[in-house]
Amino acid sequence: MGEFFEHVKEGLSKTPKEISSRYFYDAKGDALYQDIMQLQEYYLPGCEMQIIENKSNQIAQDISARHSCLQIVELGAGDGSKTKYMLKQFQPYFSSLEYIAMDISENVLDINEAEIRSEIGQIGYNGVAGDYFETYQSLSATSSGRLVLFLGANIGNYSTEEVIDFFKFVQSKLNGDDYFLVAFDLVKDPRKIQAAYDDSKGITKQFNLNLLERMNRELGANFDIQNFDHFPFYDPLTGIASSQIISMKKQTVEFSNGFSVTFDLFEAIHTEISKKFFWSDIEEIAKESKMYIEQTYFTPNKGYTFVLFRGK
Repeated sequence: MGEFFEHVKEGLSKTPKEISSRYFYDAKGDALYQDIMQLQEYYLPGCEMQIIENKSNQIAQDISARHSCLQIVELGAGDGSKTKYMLKQFQPYFSSLEYIAMDISENVLDINEAEIRSEIGQIGYNGVAGDYFETYQSLSATSSGRLVLFLGANIGNYSTEEVIDFFKFVQSKLNGDDYFLVAFDLVKDPRKIQAAYDDSKGITKQFNLNLLERMNRELGANFDIQNFDHFPFYDPLTGIASSQIISMKKQTVEFSNGFSVTFDLFEAIHTEISKKFFWSDIEEIAKESKMYIEQTYFTPNKGYTFVLFRGK
């Protein structure tokens, strides 16, 4: 059963129970996530596209002041539907452009490559499937400048301590004149944030509960999906939106290899956090990870930003 089962066994044996959000993304999870991206309540993709469409030329211009050739490494690259617009606008600013897409899902990388190649000629392309905490470490040195992308506000999936460690990890493959471009979702009306993770069509609920279905499919578990619910919660004091799967009855779930787990009534499995950042959080991250904030690119309402960090 491998790594997935070992993670599930460890996480469901904890108090409180937890399973990493990385396991949301099988083929069905990928498709449901694409549906979420189209939801009106899920404002994040629209904010990201505003910056990509309106600021990519400026980002490329800022980076090309130091580099004529550029290697772009995207962590958690996804399907490439947004990145292709950025790369297209970057192309005129660099004599050569290489794109390395890293994602845990081979399925989504196939889509990514088709998207990028359909829009952009004369670009070096390499798709790397796997956990980017492992694949990033295998990056070879390059004579080009390097830009690491971490978009989609995915930085919010980590605690503050994990973010600082992550920045140090990324910096391990950057020279002093290389860059790290990170998308941050900033604090805003709490009701707007809550709605983004509790959509009226229930697609986010399906996405979360697919994690249980995946355990049924791949690990021979017998989760009855009707006995579980999805509960998202946003805390405006900390800026943290969190997702939980709630057991709606006292029950025992069995796996095909003999492992079993008991749930109390209303017991939760924690699956994900999505932090919304105060500007002071971002300044603290830069300070603690010893990186410079080179430039910022905001949406018009200042609710979402790309921050360009430079290694020291």
